[in-house]
Amino acid sequence: MPFPRLRSPLPAISTPLVGLALMTLPIMPLLAGTDDSYLREIEEEAKRQATALIAPQSLPALALPTPKTNNSEQLKPGLDRAGFEQALRAGLPKETHAAFQRLSPADQQRIYESYRADSRLARISEQIIRLAGKP
Repeated sequence: MPFPRLRSPLPAISTPLVGLALMTLPIMPLLAGTDDSYLREIEEEAKRQATALIAPQSLPALALPTPKTNNSEQLKPGLDRAGFEQALRAGLPKETHAAFQRLSPADQQRIYESYRADSRLARISEQIIRLAGKP
């Protein structure tokens, strides 16, 4: 005895889905190409950043201020630690101040102690650069 053939509602549903899938097929290679180029860009950026991290870097952005003869190149003596940091922010180039911020608390304290003995910005900048460049 043969099995009766059952009628499924799938053909009625699947026909529009198949049509939709067929309409999107011409677009798929374009979308895949977009993903490939995006991934290529990410890989290239990662390689550039890895090269920048591996390559030995000097500190060219942390140039010492040019020596001047006026008192604007010297911090006010006797500042407390908070006042010293505010004066650094105002008196140093942004890059040098950022390097100071990245120093360990112990190195920042060394800079502060050095300031108490010699408040010239050129000397303070030199020490920040030296400590920022140590391994």
